[in-house]
Amino acid sequence: MTQHPETAPDVATPSAVAAPDDGAEVRTEPRRNAGYAILKTLRGYGIDTVFGIPGTHNLEFYRHLEGLGITPITTRHEQGAAYGADGWSLTRGLPGVVITTSGPGLLNSLSGAATAYAESRPMILLSPGRPRGHEFRDIGALHETKNPTGAVGAIVGVSRRVNSALEAVEMIHNAFVSFAHSRPRPVHIEVPMDVLAEEGGFEEADLAPRPLGSPQPAPAHDVARAAKLLAASERPVIVAGGGSLAAGPALLELAELLEAPVVTSVNGKGAIPEKHRLSLGADLRLSAMHEFCRSADALLIVGSKIGEAELWEGDIRPAGPVIRQDIERSQMLTNITPDLELPGNSAAVVPQLVEALRAELAGRPARPERDLREVFDALDEEGRAIAPELAQLNELIMEVLPEDTIIAGDSSQVTYMGTTTFYRAQRPNSLLFMATYSTLGYGLPAAVGAKVAAPERPVVCLLGDGALMFAIQELMTAVEQELDLPIICVDNGGYGEIRANERAAGIAPVAVDLRQPDWVKLAEGFGAVGVEATMDTLADAVRTALRTRGPSLIHLRIGRTLK
Repeated sequence: MTQHPETAPDVATPSAVAAPDDGAEVRTEPRRNAGYAILKTLRGYGIDTVFGIPGTHNLEFYRHLEGLGITPITTRHEQGAAYGADGWSLTRGLPGVVITTSGPGLLNSLSGAATAYAESRPMILLSPGRPRGHEFRDIGALHETKNPTGAVGAIVGVSRRVNSALEAVEMIHNAFVSFAHSRPRPVHIEVPMDVLAEEGGFEEADLAPRPLGSPQPAPAHDVARAAKLLAASERPVIVAGGGSLAAGPALLELAELLEAPVVTSVNGKGAIPEKHRLSLGADLRLSAMHEFCRSADALLIVGSKIGEAELWEGDIRPAGPVIRQDIERSQMLTNITPDLELPGNSAAVVPQLVEALRAELAGRPARPERDLREVFDALDEEGRAIAPELAQLNELIMEVLPEDTIIAGDSSQVTYMGTTTFYRAQRPNSLLFMATYSTLGYGLPAAVGAKVAAPERPVVCLLGDGALMFAIQELMTAVEQELDLPIICVDNGGYGEIRANERAAGIAPVAVDLRQPDWVKLAEGFGAVGVEATMDTLADAVRTALRTRGPSLIHLRIGRTLK
């Protein structure tokens, strides 16, 4: 009997009767299908870990992981998979890869994808889609979604449905080129289920990684102009964003050559070691920093959009010229109009500036060291005045943590009013945060991703009770992965910032005072260690947690009233 195409069974619908699980050993059958081609291509670029949840429709991705030496991290929610991939990416220096199933699995991951977009971070999302010819049919198929690529495309850099293994492979090659030479933005590849399972249609040579090329320098005449302006300045200041991290040690060399203090965005935190005498930390939000930047007679902005969310409505326009360097020209025009643009990759442009400045300053006496005590004192005083208790507990924790610790924060007061200021990062990407998207639920899965990426480094999750409850299920992921991961839950009884916002708006606190679980028992129920702490015992609790095998949760209750 011949079936009409519109009534033919869906090629990827599960059988009405599942195959019995009799406990017999099953060996994975290798297949040279599109799933293999995609993952083999990713493996060639160094991807050895993926985050996601296996489902009925994405099994042809999972078939190949073990054979290719790729470790799957199964989170308990696809949102956690995307945040985990972001934490892994920041720590490893490669794009995070997320595998979702179709429909709800893909849409669950979108908060993480939106975070990567807002923070300019590389991510690749892989999802299965309806078979070719079955799009938009509205027949009640499993996980049916009206327009998944359209939904994702409204949030990420690129979202495309492919029609062959080779088309998917080309998208991956292009994504890596884009990540290297333009502002990184997440890429989504939807692979129709019939394409995902289809074998052949490619050669092994098609899957091999391709050279990514050298970083793009700025035009020589613009660099020369910038060097003259900076050499003529007496009070230069450098603002470094996430785009400055590619410059590496050259940024510190430039700062020392100019005797220019460096303030960073949160994404640029650690661009130069924050214990260096020229580092002003990541305090763009503070009014004392605004005032200091305005007093500069030259402001060099490297790889930052000078985001509104970090300025806290402040203004850092200086008395002198503004020079902006960015990999994307549109970013050099946001929030502060430059007098001079330096388009290109900071990995190439900052060394160009160093070379041009050395020539410009040749024969001149070395610049005297800047006395920054006054601005350091003003920043410290303001940071403590905003939230004294958060300042105190952050300082207690930072005294205990090893210098190479990675801290995963959240959109919690303890992070943006405390850790951003009081954690002096010696390396880039040591504070995992999302200053622009400012989402809750990021910290714990990002910490999981970071610890998977760098098991040899201490990783600590420090966040509020409201934020932790957004992603508490990922504590099970940390237990399953046997990660030595201290989690410090700072409990102010609910949504502290919104409580303060309501009061400031003349609204009696409503819907912000939250009932709390027994945090110690909750942790123990997951198989982790749970500990109650006070400000007096916090340091010792953190020391113990750092020595504890597996995850541990430290619950610290603090006062509800913050300035």
